[in-house]
Amino acid sequence: MIDTVSVATSDFEIANSNRLTKREDTLPTGEILEKQFYNSDKFNLTIDNRGFRLHFSLPKLYGLKDNFYPLGANSFETAMDSLQRNLEDIGVVADLDTMKILRLDIFKNVETSRSFSIYSDVLRTLELKRTHRRDYIDGFLSANTLRELCFYNKVRELSESLGSLYVRQVYNFSGENIIRGELRFLRHSEVKKNGFDYLNDIKANWNLLKGTYSNYMSEVFKYDFTEGGEIELNEATLRALVNFAKSSLITQGRGAIKYFGYYPFIYMNRNELKEALSLHYRKREVFNILSDIERYKKKYSVLYKSLDYKNLYSELKEKFLNN
Repeated sequence: MIDTVSVATSDFEIANSNRLTKREDTLPTGEILEKQFYNSDKFNLTIDNRGFRLHFSLPKLYGLKDNFYPLGANSFETAMDSLQRNLEDIGVVADLDTMKILRLDIFKNVETSRSFSIYSDVLRTLELKRTHRRDYIDGFLSANTLRELCFYNKVRELSESLGSLYVRQVYNFSGENIIRGELRFLRHSEVKKNGFDYLNDIKANWNLLKGTYSNYMSEVFKYDFTEGGEIELNEATLRALVNFAKSSLITQGRGAIKYFGYYPFIYMNRNELKEALSLHYRKREVFNILSDIERYKKKYSVLYKSLDYKNLYSELKEKFLNN
């Protein structure tokens, strides 16, 4: 379930005889910054005035050619033992257990009933709270400076990096029907908030990983479809979201639209929305924003009523939320 990990420490030693590469960079201030690093197909190490930083993909560190399959707790320990030996071999001594986690990526691959491209209309509507969406040819990203959620075509990504022949022979994929949902915690504060402060916490709290992933996915797949096919959103949650967005629009103005997007404002009374917008926008801008919100409302109203959308959404929700 774990892919990328970045850790850091200030407690380390470098042997006189080591295999690190040294480089000096001259900063605009004229100051000379000395950097030592070591890069391999298993991990990347950088040591400079900020300390020791280590970056690796857990499956590749374990010895796999790619990062498709998730590893278990025992495999994690084996990979950490191997990493400790590798560091000592290049002349670096550091305690992995006490290293602070700077980044942690966790993922799930799901096999879908149809090809990746069929799910595009669903995937481009999924996002984490307080993030911005970006669409790519083979993926959809919802991100801010603390966390990212990415859904992408895993078969296409493997084929481009390893070759389509290798992918067909090793995995026996008959089509592009594997979607990867990858949750990335980009800052130590975000990783720590979810119970993983130091590298040793991953081993100690391994059972929290699935729950953490499911909690965020529950936020992303927040809708349920009734038997009649309508979206059913928890009324209290929706009311709280709309009220929060409304008060933010009144007090913060432009920042509220950027922060929330258009979604909560489609539920606001038009006259109240117009009045709140008028506090911060010119008359022409208010008219344009109201028009954009109305178009947004119509677009997603049609989308959510589509039988195909409902079926595809429900399939993804079931597969990403169930362990």
